[in-house]
Parts: sequence; C-alpha cells; structure tokens
Amino acid sequence: MTVLNPDRPFPTVDGVQVTHRYVDVNGVKIHLAEAGPSDAELLFMCHGWPQHWWMWRKQLPFFAKRFHVIVPDMRGFGWSDAPDRSYGKDNLADEFAQLTQALGYPKIRLLSHDWGGWNGFIVCALHPGLITQHFATNIPPIFPKYDIHAVIATLRFGYMLRIALPYLGQRMLRRDGRFVHHLLTRGGTRPGGWTDAETSVFSSQFKEPARARASSRLYGEFLLKEYVPAGVLGRYKRYRIHAPTRLLFGERDFALDTCLLRDAERYFDDYQLELVPNTGHFIVDERPALVSERAWAFFTDPRYASM
Repeated sequence: MTVLNPDRPFPTVDGVQVTHRYVDVNGVKIHLAEAGPSDAELLFMCHGWPQHWWMWRKQLPFFAKRFHVIVPDMRGFGWSDAPDRSYGKDNLADEFAQLTQALGYPKIRLLSHDWGGWNGFIVCALHPGLITQHFATNIPPIFPKYDIHAVIATLRFGYMLRIALPYLGQRMLRRDGRFVHHLLTRGGTRPGGWTDAETSVFSSQFKEPARARASSRLYGEFLLKEYVPAGVLGRYKRYRIHAPTRLLFGERDFALDTCLLRDAERYFDDYQLELVPNTGHFIVDERPALVSERAWAFFTDPRYASM
C-alpha cells in the first residue's frame, strides 16, 4: 500500500460542520467527509475527476439541513489510499457497494458527478436495490448509442489520452497544476471564474506520485479496456436500472457530447434528463444553486418517500 502525505490539511466548508474519518474496504483506506445529523435520512455524494469530496462544498450546507451526508473520496483521490491497481470502473463500483455495506447501509440515495455518476450507474445495474434514487450531473449513462456521432464525440477524449500516457501523463499532472487548472476553467463557463486557490485544492493532490499514477491508471483502464466494451459492444445493455434517476447536464461540456445521452431512457424504469444551456462540464461548481434545487426536489419528492 502506498503511504500518502498525512499532513495535507482538509479544506474548510463554510456554513456547516464537516467531520472526517476513514473506513477500511478490502485493505484500502477510504476517506469520508460527513455533515448533518447522524440520525437523519442518508445521502451519499460522489465526485469526479480531477476533484474530490470538496467539490460538494456548496451542497453540503444545503443538504445537511435534512440529510446525513456522506462524501467519500474514491481510491486514488483526495485523502483515500492510492494503490497501484484496480481502477477499472466495475471494481470502483464494487468498492463503493462494499463501502456502504461496511458502514451498515443497505439502501442509499446518491448525488453524483462525472466518474462518480458512471460508477453510480454501474452500481444501479450490478447491485440493484442498493441505490434507491440517483441524481447525476454531466455524465452519460452506461448505455451509449454507438454510431458515427459517437465516433466523432470520442475526439473530445484527447485529454484522457494525455493523462493515460505511461510516465508522461503522471509527470504532467505532478508538474505544476496548470493542466488541471486548464481543464477546470476551459470554456470560461463558470460565472465569476475560478480562483487559483480553488483550482489548487484539486490540482495539489496530484503532486503525490501515487495519486498522479492512480489518475493515469483510471483513464488507461477506460481507454484500453472499457470504452469499446461499454460503447461499441454494449456491455451493460443487458441490464436495466430500476432506481429512479435524474440527469442534469451542461450543454457546453468540453469533454462529453450530448449525443452520448441519446436513447438512454429505454434502459431505465424512471429517468428524466434536463439539459442546461451555457453551462459546461463542471456544472456543480458553475450552477451550484440549480444543482441543489433540482436534487432537493428529487430527493424529497413524496412519491419516493417509502424507498
């Protein structure tokens, strides 16, 4: 197991008390940030790349008024361990399911973004009943329609290839934070922009060689072993997702084309998509109030109260 820097402080969150702890899942130490009453209804939040638990800093005070919120860092991110291997998305989804079991939760709600949402969809497919409601942001479902439009859309994956390159990808991430800063600010779609302090909270994690290597493995696994089975061969299309699902998607996503969202509804029992104009990939940071409003309405909908 790679020993990571224990002295990197946790960033603060305004308006709510956040506590931190670690849970061992198959020998991997997973960091959890938590807020809200311990006896309240449960809500998990899962981050994407290149972020970690702190991406939900605007949602934590909002949802902690009603829910006990648990925000894990995926392996390789934030303050969780960063082993050398096992960054396949089925493995990450299984690890998430094992985390909820280790915590003693047979059912959860999930608010997710990017890879956190992709893994959430896999959990819904492979572990039906665990996630009772899933609100995802800027991630296509795991059932892409593969055609000429999807082929063209893969041209946007160039940044993934750069990260996945052996040695060079890791070196790029570790160097000075400029690559992460470029992706977070790409397109200038966040009102008011990003501060250097905000982007450095996320880019600084990759100064640790193990985390830079973990991200390279994350994308390498996807490009070499997962994209073709999932997209071209329809690996997950034999599954159906029963959990009520909502997807909020910024239309100006630099990485993920909206063509990847087509026809997904036929694989869900209860699915709604909302496209948000003039908003990019990092919709949680760009439109935090909208994300909170839509997710709150979904999670408190009385139709799902018994789930």
